[in-house]
Amino acid sequence: MKHTLLATTALVAMTGAAAAEITISGTARVGMVTTEGAAAVTAVTANAAAVAADDTLLDAIAAVATNLDSVTGAVIAAGTLNTTAVTADELVRLDAIRAIVLRQSTEGATAAIRTAATTDLASVDAMRARIVAPITAGSAKASDTTVGKNRVRIAFAGSGETDGGLTYGFSARADHSNTSTGGSQYISGAFGKISMGDLNGGDEQLVGNLSGVGSSGAGSHQEFGYQSSSHNVGYSISMAGVSFAATTDLVRGADATKTGSNSAIGIKWSGDMGGSTVGIALGQSKIGTVTEDSMSASASMGGLSIMVVSHSNDNGPVVAAVTAARSAASGTADVFGSAVNNTADTDTTGLSLSYAMDAMSVTAFTRTESTSGVADKDYSGVGFTYNMGGATLKAGFVDANDISIMDFGVNFSF
Repeated sequence: MKHTLLATTALVAMTGAAAAEITISGTARVGMVTTEGAAAVTAVTANAAAVAADDTLLDAIAAVATNLDSVTGAVIAAGTLNTTAVTADELVRLDAIRAIVLRQSTEGATAAIRTAATTDLASVDAMRARIVAPITAGSAKASDTTVGKNRVRIAFAGSGETDGGLTYGFSARADHSNTSTGGSQYISGAFGKISMGDLNGGDEQLVGNLSGVGSSGAGSHQEFGYQSSSHNVGYSISMAGVSFAATTDLVRGADATKTGSNSAIGIKWSGDMGGSTVGIALGQSKIGTVTEDSMSASASMGGLSIMVVSHSNDNGPVVAAVTAARSAASGTADVFGSAVNNTADTDTTGLSLSYAMDAMSVTAFTRTESTSGVADKDYSGVGFTYNMGGATLKAGFVDANDISIMDFGVNFSF
């Protein structure tokens, strides 16, 4: 069957003026996704266990805090946080210490005492958050679900060129299911390309993701969690097979990062090696205090395409608590120390393979997330597509960390 492209092209050209072009295209899909029900989760009602460092720090803080509490003269006896499960009574004691330290941070006799108490207040809050946060609610076994998946997207694109040779343009889309729109604008020249709008970070632009399966992505578990995905200003340039991209997010709402770093960069080389197209990319983003590093390698020859991606986030080293101590000198701030930092780094690696044979292609991927102290999470999938000319039949099966997902449907392009 002959495929007809439903696109509108508007050309505006005048003598001595530059030309501009606008195109309209669309995509749609219909299908269904079946997801295996999750196993029951046992509720965790007791507070999490404390570590020895918590005991040492809290007792030292209590000794310093009660001796400096000139308002009430309260005395909190030394105690031991239960290493199996922190009890409600022990949390009451911790909160009593916090109340004294909070008062000292605003009513302390000297500026040094107030500053030290402010530091200690953060330590107590961090300790409490660590031993309370793991509390989880239980859940019953979830049944298997089958849902319909359908969507229509209309895409708009425009491009033009100034009399001076600068290229400019935009891309935007409208979805049938809501009133949101997504789009970006750019201007480019010999200096490179400047973009604004809904952009991926510079690292994601060049490092990329694995190939996915299914009509609607089967959960999109082939994708990596780039923290720079909401950047809205970018610069890129390519020359001699090397591409470079840098992005940031100008504050535009409550979700934007307002403190710390907020940048992402990527660099990629691609070229021909023995008849194969090869690419190697490196990326890094710094959002707030978290750094993410990523890299990828890709190769394609004939109908075979291979992609390898590695991604890691650096939350800083695990830090033991600094023991608090009372100063012997009058009017000198006590050492309040700091709480432990047990936030572990996460490393994610993945591989995808695709092979195209005329109208049919087959794709498989695997991805593993490894976090210190936590069981690895594994995701893998396999799927096929068959191009019928304008309409493509797609099916995929994914094992999402022991949860099965089946995704089947037909995708259209206009």
